[in-house]
Amino acid sequence: MRTFPKSISDEIRQAYDFYRGDENSELALYGGTFTAIEGWKDILQEAYKCERELRMDGIRISTRPDEIKDVVFLKEHDVRMVELGAQSMCQDVLNAARRDHEVGDVRLAVNKLKNVGIKVSVHLMTGLPQDTKEKSIFSAFEVKKLNVDGVRVHPTLILKNTNLAELYAKGTYSPQSLDEALDWVSDMIGVFWDGEISVERIGMYQDERTLINVIAGPYHPSFGELARSRLYRKFLISTSASEVFGPIRLRSQIVGRNKDLGLNFVNDSRIRIKSEKGELFFDDWLHEHVLSLREMSECDS
Repeated sequence: MRTFPKSISDEIRQAYDFYRGDENSELALYGGTFTAIEGWKDILQEAYKCERELRMDGIRISTRPDEIKDVVFLKEHDVRMVELGAQSMCQDVLNAARRDHEVGDVRLAVNKLKNVGIKVSVHLMTGLPQDTKEKSIFSAFEVKKLNVDGVRVHPTLILKNTNLAELYAKGTYSPQSLDEALDWVSDMIGVFWDGEISVERIGMYQDERTLINVIAGPYHPSFGELARSRLYRKFLISTSASEVFGPIRLRSQIVGRNKDLGLNFVNDSRIRIKSEKGELFFDDWLHEHVLSLREMSECDS
């Protein structure tokens, strides 16, 4: 039975023991905008001391793009990765979602962090007020240009007791359907894969306290798996594939969730298909697909 921690160090040590931490474990400080918390430097100093004592492999924090101020302090206290809640790279979407930061803040924050050698992961959301597929794809391309180290993408879910819940109740906001969210997010994944950017998470983190507050939206416990599978489905259908090859570990994503296509799967090191037109590798198809997405992406601001 866990006891209530008396300090930041106690909480870290309890988590370290609970998750059986070792020298390869990373200390993650989540929960809101870390660098906007009153006394965040004191918290980080204590966390850093504990991280060093436990010989962990660095610290990761999450925060807002407009709250990146003292990057040197972060670097000095072994922060190696910062997750930025950008959510969109279209200003009208940010304004409608009341994010209170500007697109320029994202670019500035990424540059500040990378200039001192801190890795950056950017969070994007689809289906926010005023969002469209064209804008979400635009956001993916804009983040890709920043050469970030990772991204996290998830569709907007409506939680109890939020402004979005009020809009939903009034009928002035409609969430994405699951099918629509999978369509948008799968193409965003393609943009990042083509740019060799790590997609760290797809879909909302399944925290029980959060999930019980979801009242609407395209939630699915296997959203990430479904989104990847949707991208492969686009590949298989658009190429009129008659047979598909790929690593056995990806079989479920490639054909397992696309059984209706009736394709034979052959274990191979690279993903490719055979059709009446010949053979085509997934990477080559993806590059052309992403070029077509570039043509349809747009943002009003």
